[in-house]
Amino acid sequence: MRKIKTKIMFLLICFALMANALSSSNSGLGVKSGDWVNYGFQETFSSGGEQWQKIEFLSITGTIVTVRVTIHMSAGIETSQTETIDLSSSDDFQTTIFFSLRVHIIPLDLGVGDSVYLGEFGNQTIVGETTGTVAGADRRLVYSNFSLGGSLYTFYWDKETGVLTEGMSVLGAVFKTVWIKETNMWRGEFVWWPWVIVIIAVVCIVVVSRKNISQKLRRKDNKEMGNQRDLLHHLISVFHL
Repeated sequence: MRKIKTKIMFLLICFALMANALSSSNSGLGVKSGDWVNYGFQETFSSGGEQWQKIEFLSITGTIVTVRVTIHMSAGIETSQTETIDLSSSDDFQTTIFFSLRVHIIPLDLGVGDSVYLGEFGNQTIVGETTGTVAGADRRLVYSNFSLGGSLYTFYWDKETGVLTEGMSVLGAVFKTVWIKETNMWRGEFVWWPWVIVIIAVVCIVVVSRKNISQKLRRKDNKEMGNQRDLLHHLISVFHL
């Protein structure tokens, strides 16, 4: 029994390690294919109509990311463009509203003091870490603020995924801001690997339980057969007498 329990624990540890390796296999990126983020945006002279920007992560191969950016303006005009970017290079694209693509996605798990490349803004430093409610969920955030060309910039990113959650630039009385309205990255997402571990554990428990029951039944059957043999021997001895 002890050997069986040891084997079960070994299997669970192996699957946990494998799941951890799979969950961190994107070379420092916290996004995966199929993820999307929908942003609202506003600037000083916005007309106030409905406007949004949706970034869809179509494919992730190492640090090569292909995204589709759809921008809906308040006048009803909508544009869509697909770009591929290597986040390990200095590549950058201005297909997104206000701030370039490199601002919208950074490596995951950056901390205070870490340097991050923001494309048009060069290398900047993560200056703080906090918590906030983003798209209906409490998230751990990292942020950077700096001054460049007379403008003040503040950016917040989700620590776990590296996506921009809020960004703002201020130049005098002129401001521009974007913020996450909704996403599929942390609401309703099905995480499969913990359930695999649970299923394996349940199967192992069932197998062990069935084996124990079978052993008990065999012992019971053997005992009953032994009693029957003893009774038969007793009867034979009685009749011989």
